[in-house]
Amino acid sequence: MFSFLLAWNLTRPMRQLRSAFERVSLGDLTVRLLPVMRRRHDEITEVAKDFDAMAERLQVLVAAREALLHDISHELRTPLARLQLAIGLAHQNPANVDTSLARIEQEAERLDRMVGELLALSRAEHQGMLAEEYFDLLGLVEAVVNDARYEAQLTKVTIALTARQPADYTVKGNAEMMRRAVENIVRNALRFSLPGQEIKVSLAAEDRLLTISVTDQGPGIASEKLSSIFDPFVRVNSPQSGKGYGLGLAITRKVLLAHGGSVDAHNGRDGGLQIQLRLPTALAVTAYKWPPY
Repeated sequence: MFSFLLAWNLTRPMRQLRSAFERVSLGDLTVRLLPVMRRRHDEITEVAKDFDAMAERLQVLVAAREALLHDISHELRTPLARLQLAIGLAHQNPANVDTSLARIEQEAERLDRMVGELLALSRAEHQGMLAEEYFDLLGLVEAVVNDARYEAQLTKVTIALTARQPADYTVKGNAEMMRRAVENIVRNALRFSLPGQEIKVSLAAEDRLLTISVTDQGPGIASEKLSSIFDPFVRVNSPQSGKGYGLGLAITRKVLLAHGGSVDAHNGRDGGLQIQLRLPTALAVTAYKWPPY
């Protein structure tokens, strides 16, 4: 009888664990083991805690994927509807074929840009550090600022760059993806700037940590929305609203996480938005974790 009770006490949690894994394999991510194993106070309880953490993480990831697919479908449906409308108008009125073709070309270019942004987001999230190399972050930021200054001529926005020297700005990683991450932040500041305003870009090195700060003089962002601006398809009204798809900042966050860094945003004391990108120098990097979970 004692052996039977001992065997039952040992095999029962194993059966519960097996049943929970079967439910997860069938798509039920709501199953939790800790509530039914809390009283054991042994190694099985620790296994239950780890299982619940895994199931909760899977549930969050699946929900995020479903939300992303929903957003992608919604974003793609609008230009596709305009394409169908332009084709229908061309069939109904042959005299307006040129106008319809111009609209079709415009919507096709919009779809191409959106798909390109989605592919960039996918690469930043899932691919490894292809073309991993050592590069000078200061030179990269200078190149991005020079390109932005060329675009800013139309709006007469000034872009100032400051960097503390001498310092080691060598970074190990993917220079192409890092350039895109920095460019997204600078272009975002440019979209929110009015003619005559100034964008400040600074680069500093301290304790083997590099910090890029981009500060604009725009309207800033409501405090309750600051934590969500790095999520895909989150857009805020700007003087040039409608020219982005809400993917640039999401790509930036993925790239920074992949390089062992971080990104955050806050409103400035005198207005405007400040976004800071932090990443370790090449000497401080020991290993990358990709994809950035």
